[in-house]
Amino acid sequence: MQEHRALILRSNRFLGSALVERGLVSVDDLEAANEKFMEAIQASELKRASILSTLLFETKSLKEESLIEHLVDEEGLGLIDLSYIDLRSLRPYHVDLSLCWASSTIPFDKVEDTYMVATCYWLSAPVVKHWEDILDGRVIWYGTSTNSMTRALERIEEIHEAEDAAAAEE
Repeated sequence: MQEHRALILRSNRFLGSALVERGLVSVDDLEAANEKFMEAIQASELKRASILSTLLFETKSLKEESLIEHLVDEEGLGLIDLSYIDLRSLRPYHVDLSLCWASSTIPFDKVEDTYMVATCYWLSAPVVKHWEDILDGRVIWYGTSTNSMTRALERIEEIHEAEDAAAAEE
């Protein structure tokens, strides 16, 4: 995760600004969340270093329903619940799982040269640009909830662990 520290900092800064610009949180709420975010960064707790999670679960100054409604109605983004997706290893995509945790983003399918990518950080331009730069093809974006994302990332961790255990037995 340390290798993604710069992306974590930039993406969260951009996300916070975007949430304020769109009227989803106040400047004061963002400042309070930023303090908690920076505490997590300084403690190198990068898995929990998220402005979004802080606003949703710690300060409770953002309702996820409001964000999702905004993504659909104003941004025109489709939604996906990753619980209903047959998730597979990310290794064929040459994607580091820690990058997915750092950016709350998962490429969950690929058809020919087009990736289907779910994210909680659509409003963060650095996340969108980073993923579009590293994936070798077109990207179709979907929004998802933080719970859906967390469960999916945990399932992919289990898939990778099973792959590693099988490889160790060979």
